[in-house]
Amino acid sequence: MKHIKNTGKLFILDWKRIFKNPIAIFLVLALMFIPSLYAWFNIKALWDPYANTSQLPIAVYSDDRTEKFQDKSINIGDEVLKNLKKNKQLGWKFVDSKQELDKGVKSGKYYAGIYLPEDFSKNLLSFTTGDIHKPKIVYSINEKINAIAPKITSKGATSLQSQISEEFIKTASSTLLKTFNDIGYDIDKNMVSIQKIKSIILSTNDNLGTIDQYTQQVVDLHNKMPDLKAKLDKANDFIDYLPEVDALGQKVVQLDDSMPMIKNQLSIIMTLQEKIPEIQNAGKQIAMIDNDFASVEQTMNEGIQEAKQGLTIIQQVQTALPDIRKLGNQANELASTTLDGATQLQNALPSITNSLDITLKALQNFAHSTSSYVKAIRAALSNNHLSPEEKIAAIQNFQDNIQQQENIIKNLITFLENAQASTGNHNFDSAIQKLNAYSEALIKLDGRLETLKTAIANGEAIDIDQALSEIETLANNLSALIDNIDVNAVSTSLNKILTQLIATIKTAQDLLTKAQAIDFESLLNSTGKTVSNAIALLEKYQKELPAIKQEVHNANLMLNGNMATIINAINKGASLYQNELPLVEQKLDKAADFIKNDYPAIRKELTETLGTINEKMPDLEKALDQANDLIINDWPSIKTGIRKAADAIHKGEKEVNLGEIVKLLKLDAIKESDFLAQPVELQENAIYPIANNGSASTPFYTALCLWVGAVLFSSVAVTEFYLKGRDKKLYSKREQFAARMLTFIVMGIGQALIVTLGNYFGLGVDVHNPVYSVLFALLIALSFMIMVYVLVALFGNIGKGIAIIILVLSISGGGGNYPIQVSGKFFQAINPYLPFTHAVNLLRESAGGIYWPNAWLDIIILVAVGIGFLVAGLVFFPHLEKTSKKISEMAQKSHIFH
Repeated sequence: MKHIKNTGKLFILDWKRIFKNPIAIFLVLALMFIPSLYAWFNIKALWDPYANTSQLPIAVYSDDRTEKFQDKSINIGDEVLKNLKKNKQLGWKFVDSKQELDKGVKSGKYYAGIYLPEDFSKNLLSFTTGDIHKPKIVYSINEKINAIAPKITSKGATSLQSQISEEFIKTASSTLLKTFNDIGYDIDKNMVSIQKIKSIILSTNDNLGTIDQYTQQVVDLHNKMPDLKAKLDKANDFIDYLPEVDALGQKVVQLDDSMPMIKNQLSIIMTLQEKIPEIQNAGKQIAMIDNDFASVEQTMNEGIQEAKQGLTIIQQVQTALPDIRKLGNQANELASTTLDGATQLQNALPSITNSLDITLKALQNFAHSTSSYVKAIRAALSNNHLSPEEKIAAIQNFQDNIQQQENIIKNLITFLENAQASTGNHNFDSAIQKLNAYSEALIKLDGRLETLKTAIANGEAIDIDQALSEIETLANNLSALIDNIDVNAVSTSLNKILTQLIATIKTAQDLLTKAQAIDFESLLNSTGKTVSNAIALLEKYQKELPAIKQEVHNANLMLNGNMATIINAINKGASLYQNELPLVEQKLDKAADFIKNDYPAIRKELTETLGTINEKMPDLEKALDQANDLIINDWPSIKTGIRKAADAIHKGEKEVNLGEIVKLLKLDAIKESDFLAQPVELQENAIYPIANNGSASTPFYTALCLWVGAVLFSSVAVTEFYLKGRDKKLYSKREQFAARMLTFIVMGIGQALIVTLGNYFGLGVDVHNPVYSVLFALLIALSFMIMVYVLVALFGNIGKGIAIIILVLSISGGGGNYPIQVSGKFFQAINPYLPFTHAVNLLRESAGGIYWPNAWLDIIILVAVGIGFLVAGLVFFPHLEKTSKKISEMAQKSHIFH
């Protein structure tokens, strides 16, 4: 914000200095106004350069001799002179001789000369004799007098040539068309007959392909006559077989009548298809029995052996029964003793579970306190007042506690394993696993503590730190491991196991009591008899097993070996019954219906038709022989003639249309000759019209004026801002640069307003969009002035030289007065990169009518150029100012440049 204020102060200071100095005011106003004069004088001079071409002197002389044509005297040269005397486009001067014409052109009295030679009319009429010679107009021009005059006088000569050609064509065509009128009326009278014959020939030619097909069919039929006669003989022989056909038809009718009974008998196949799953299941069962029969035999043999062994055991038990009774009495006494122990165990159960809880919680407390132990060890190690032996003693104390914990864990694991084994369950597996993991972690911790003692004894500080870090990690893991053990769950499971053990002991006591009440002697006797009967029955079936096994095996091979064939046959039969049989029935119905209803009439027609064909065959054979002879011998020449006639008609229609020719021949000869002489009228459509040449040149000279104004002001004004001693320190170089640039920009704006308003209100230039014309000029002036100012501020006199070079290139390569396409390749290449090109194009948009896509492109480029130079100046000015001053000082030493 400060920089902007300082720049504004310097800008105001600039204009205060100008207004205080009358000479400065005069120079500022003059430099605003003078560039406009450059534009105005040029625009006015080129306002309408083609309006005064009648003042350009052109000499004309004709030596043409009069010629005769159809009893008429013709002198084209005299006619030309008469027409030129009426023509005011150029300053025609009719001289008396060829010598005077040549001398006047050479001396510069006349810009050009036109001479018609003596054989002009003769050569023009030479087309009537067939020996054609084109007439010549001799056109002489003095090109050194002026650059533009030769182009204008050349247009006059070309116009004269066109006028003579037009008159010649009109006269010749008028004579020719009068003769054609008479011919046209004669053709028109016979047009109906001509068109009818033409239509017949063309239609026949168009259908030659179809006719050829017909003729080929006739030839083919003639060639097939022997086969047709042979087939006719076979047809006559067929009549002899009609009685056998009649008998076959009666059998078809009988089969159709029997079809319901046949369908009823075949329906059994559908029942079989429904039973396929049962058939397959039966096959699987037989196969399973067959495959497992060896197992059945083995099972039966083993059963007989086991039954015999059981019988032997029963007999042994009967023998030992007195001793068993004695043992039972002893077991009863033992059960009583065990029951007393179980009762005592039940009374001690709360104490046992309470001890377990205390032990587990003690382990947890030790695990949680390991971190405190480790911190205490670290504190002891950091205490320099303690000796290594005292430090090792503190660690050994911690190791002793770990050893105690390991013993507790081993005893607890042994207790849980014994309790679990006594009841045969695995309720403590998870707790035992976790206690083992905790024990292993304690062993690792003890090993690290041993390593720490070694490191202390050796005085190795690095090893001590590493061992302490590992010990702390292991101590933290101990808490996590022991916390995973659910103490309450372990106590609950132990309580449950001991309760079940007590219940089992009591149950055993009850069972022994009941067993003593059983009559084992009677039970063993009845059991022995039952086993003996079972052995006899099993041995009977064992003898019959080989025969049964063979029958099952044969049945398995027969059924399962052919199962796929059986199933496929059933499915195929069912498919035939469901799908093909209805079709057969339908077709049989149709066949029977045909035999009953249609066959008698067909039989009658066949016998009668064969009789007629046999009667007419000789006449048909004779007619085909005649037609075949015509086609082979005469048709090719007839076809060739038709094609030639049609081709001739088609060719004539392509070249000319007969109806159009007749119509053309009957037209008005005078009007048609006028058309032939001048067949085309030029319709001009002006896009973005501009009233005159001066208005069209205004964009170029306005843009040129603004660049010249910028260069002119930069040559007179200085870019360095003058400040006294202390003020130099108050304002930066960039602030001075920006302030003086604003002064230059104001000058550019003034120049743009003066030239554009002067163009419109002073000269009356035709501008389609005057407001945009002023706005565009202001933008161009702003961009040009920034460019020139930056070049001069950065490079001094060299910058002025660069600005002048850009001016020269812009005049040639900017496409101002002439299209850039007619300039050299160099100027075409630099054209898009010249800001002047886009300035002229932008002003042309406002002059003729704005096409905004083009206008926006030019605006963007000019704004970008202005901003680019502005940024470059602000960035580089402080750095290049000293270099620029040195260059200027070197130039001043020559005492030629300031």
